[in-house]
Amino acid sequence: MYYRRKVLLALIEVFGGSLQSTYCEKLLFNFCQQTGKNHYDFFPYKYGPFSFLSYYDKRRMIDLGLLKSTDDFQLSTKHSYLNELTSADKTALLKFKSSMGNLRGDRLVKKTYRDFPHFTSRSKIASRHFTTDEIKQLQFAWNTDTKPTVFSIGYEGLTIDSFLNKLIANNITVVVDVRSNPQSMKYGFSKKSFKQYIESSGMKYIHIPELGIPSAMRKGLGESVSYKTLFKAYETKLLPKQEIEIKQLLDLTKQSERIALVCFEADHLFCHRHSLVEYLQNNKAFKRAVIHL
Repeated sequence: MYYRRKVLLALIEVFGGSLQSTYCEKLLFNFCQQTGKNHYDFFPYKYGPFSFLSYYDKRRMIDLGLLKSTDDFQLSTKHSYLNELTSADKTALLKFKSSMGNLRGDRLVKKTYRDFPHFTSRSKIASRHFTTDEIKQLQFAWNTDTKPTVFSIGYEGLTIDSFLNKLIANNITVVVDVRSNPQSMKYGFSKKSFKQYIESSGMKYIHIPELGIPSAMRKGLGESVSYKTLFKAYETKLLPKQEIEIKQLLDLTKQSERIALVCFEADHLFCHRHSLVEYLQNNKAFKRAVIHL
């Protein structure tokens, strides 16, 4: 079993074996922040910090018979996962339980929002808990920059939640997927679920597969084919043929949007998206600032 799932089960265990979904999420978030360990990553969502991965794990653990099939997070076994944690994590979790006590409901939400105001930026319930002046204070932690910009970002090494957090931290409004084949072994990054998560987080999703590099062109990469050779072929042979798609992308950049070009590689210099950006910059119609995240 993934260690992060043991942490989640142990958290539910020390808080009595059953937690309402909202409170479980807030407690899990606070525990990860307090210990400085990203057992789970989070992003600003409708009710504050949220993790899609934690809910995916919940569904899997229901299937495995470890959690009950309810809206809440309820253990269905008496096995102690607390004892399966490292001694340091076990101590940290017990200390966390002691510090949080019976903090639940509005008090837990308000504490979380006050301590981590960045995660209130997409909240639909902040106005229930704070005055207008208090919300203005929280907004100092939000990125409200609306300057039209083109970003590029790879999801290598990121969970879907940390990826979404990075997009929201830069106030991205449109995600342009430039993968030729948008399938991934990483949870949340295959097209159907990726599109769903992007859109449910308040951003637009557009897929332009013609601007990706076909797998046939990547054959032999690192052996007989160098990155330099691959990107040169991409720039000189493939992109000139994609006039409609390049125009589509240029038209997007002319709008008042903050656009993120998305592919896999973390380092943009080892990803075709840097070549795509350079191709755009050589077009007189392209006027936007570029930031590689």
